[in-house]
Amino acid sequence: MMEVKMPVSPAPENKEATSKEAETLATFSGRGLTSKQAIQVDIKAAPSGSGITFHVLSTKTNSYVEIKATADNVVNTLRNVVLGKDGTRLCIVEHFLAAATLWGVEDLSVTVAGLEMPLGDGSAALWTDLFEKAGIERNTPQSTVDLKEPIILTMGDRTLMALPDSKFSVHYMMDWNHPKIGKRWQSWDVTQNPSEITMARTFGMLKDHQMLGLENDVISLTADGFTMPLHWDDEPVRHKLLDLVGDLALCGINPLKIKAKFISIKGGHEIDVEMAKRLAAVLPALAN
Repeated sequence: MMEVKMPVSPAPENKEATSKEAETLATFSGRGLTSKQAIQVDIKAAPSGSGITFHVLSTKTNSYVEIKATADNVVNTLRNVVLGKDGTRLCIVEHFLAAATLWGVEDLSVTVAGLEMPLGDGSAALWTDLFEKAGIERNTPQSTVDLKEPIILTMGDRTLMALPDSKFSVHYMMDWNHPKIGKRWQSWDVTQNPSEITMARTFGMLKDHQMLGLENDVISLTADGFTMPLHWDDEPVRHKLLDLVGDLALCGINPLKIKAKFISIKGGHEIDVEMAKRLAAVLPALAN
């Protein structure tokens, strides 16, 4: 169930800012696709400049643990991005972070009673739809942060580059030994509609999804095709762009503000998160 709470009217006089910062924007209640357990997500506005912070219910103490959405708090990148602190973990944060980034929502307090962020159909549409229904206006940030020099990362046959440019853009080269994928190249920049990547759904091998009980919920690869019709024939590579945007959001600011061309060759969450760490390390100097 997806419940949307419209923003409340601000309180009078000097209580206006406090009221707006504390208002609940939207609530999601449902079942996690991977954990198979109930999840409730409450999204509230947060003070300006605070970024995105998750408050995750600990199964050990039954209290909430505060986890900032930063690369330093990433504890696993095997199948998705997992944030963790003091033994409490939150899985599948990248689609929510991508949606918030592309919608221009930068300061949020997200309370999660559950082990994961809801997966929806495997895209970021669950969250962009939620933002839209809550009356949150989309606001694409201006690219104002100059990247002074290239950052180039390599992990085995994977490469991710951040090159100085006039605006933010992401580019991905996919190379899968599959008859319906093969070599694919796709790009997205801030002049394009976010839906060109937010609606791109995750995918994986059918045998892996069967093991996780996801074969009826998300796109699976068979030996010669897909288990569901695609939105675009290059939907898998578009989803890689979505993941890249969400992972880069772990750098500490909305990555759309960075004047850089991010080029990923066969990249994934691990190298993306490392790039977010490198960006976080140089951002203080870039802001001056």
